[in-house]
Amino acid sequence: MYLRIMTVKNRLRNKLIRLIQKLSTDKLTEVNNVLDKIEQQFKSKENTLKLAGAWKNIDNDLFSDFTDKLHFHRTSDREIN
Repeated sequence: MYLRIMTVKNRLRNKLIRLIQKLSTDKLTEVNNVLDKIEQQFKSKENTLKLAGAWKNIDNDLFSDFTDKLHFHRTSDREIN
């Protein structure tokens, strides 16, 4: 399951990179502004705490995979095609 998620993530990341490379400076500025707004929403304490409840029913093995192997997954997820 994890590999399938990573494959989808990598495909999406690569697609976004290709689309971003084609954007004009004006459109890049717009995209950056949208991303800044999204980032600010996640930085707020209230919105972050709302996400915390999403973990309460997670399978123990999956949670372990996300936490114990976090460093490995982050370093192995750096390939960009």
